[in-house]
Amino acid sequence: MSSRKKLNEIFEINFFSQTIFTQFILKSMIKQKSGSIIYISSSASLDGNEGRSSYAASKAALNAQAKVLSRELGGVNIRVNTIAPGLTNTDMMSKNTPKNIIEETISKVSLKRFGEPEEIAKTALYLASDLSSYITGQIIRVDGGM
Repeated sequence: MSSRKKLNEIFEINFFSQTIFTQFILKSMIKQKSGSIIYISSSASLDGNEGRSSYAASKAALNAQAKVLSRELGGVNIRVNTIAPGLTNTDMMSKNTPKNIIEETISKVSLKRFGEPEEIAKTALYLASDLSSYITGQIIRVDGGM
């Protein structure tokens, strides 16, 4: 388990900063009666990966917030969804994940590879567009079949 200081840091980065930003942008979205809020969570929030309880909990908090906000804001045509990436080829992943865990995870992924940041971005683009106008309150896994 993480120390109190580390736990606060993880939640500050992964949950509180996104919550504060959401509060800021909601004023404009409510005024225009439309919008799409997209949180970036993690497959860890759904799978409970060993050794990552604080990280998973902070991302699970985003999942819960998105569900609640989707219900609260649907009446003013604001959609709220979450993207839950799996193992993604980023500096953060390579710095924070031991090689043996990476290899083990990739062997279990249906597509047998990392996801690329562009694949997460394309999902965000879809959720931001009118192509997803009837999607809200969802967690979209982009994980290659973890």
